[in-house]
Amino acid sequence: MKKVLLGVGLLLSVSVGTGAAAPINDLDRGQTAVGVLTDTIYLEHKIGSNLTIGYQNVDRKHGSEMDDFYGQYQLPFSSVRAILGHRDIGSGSTYIGLSVSEGLAPRLNGYASVIGSDDFVEYQVGANLELTRAVDLNLNYRNFRPDHYENESRLEVGASYKF
Repeated sequence: MKKVLLGVGLLLSVSVGTGAAAPINDLDRGQTAVGVLTDTIYLEHKIGSNLTIGYQNVDRKHGSEMDDFYGQYQLPFSSVRAILGHRDIGSGSTYIGLSVSEGLAPRLNGYASVIGSDDFVEYQVGANLELTRAVDLNLNYRNFRPDHYENESRLEVGASYKF
């Protein structure tokens, strides 16, 4: 638990934001996750031992939809992932970020992430509860701060199917 709190503190102190609306999933090599959250759908696939690629669509209430294409690289021997993605806000924006993920209890995994670009910063804290080997429930809090739109903060509930 101390590692998670330290990781969250470190993430929030980084000057450039990291993370995405999709929850941070722990996938095995070759595994795919399809999921839904309150206003988000996403698809992720782990293509290597440390590399996951993904797509997500967020239906914003106060603006246009956002489409993200991203990659997550898990740093060796750690629970930290570097994130690089592109979000289509107006003309589009490339972002970078970090996430940390740790087991909190059997079948319960907590995570924190922050992503950012010169157009926005987004923070997320959440947890995945493994119901079965293939199905996770997710609860998270997301704070999105764009430069040219209204800020959004919300509690989200969702589910993932892994295959």
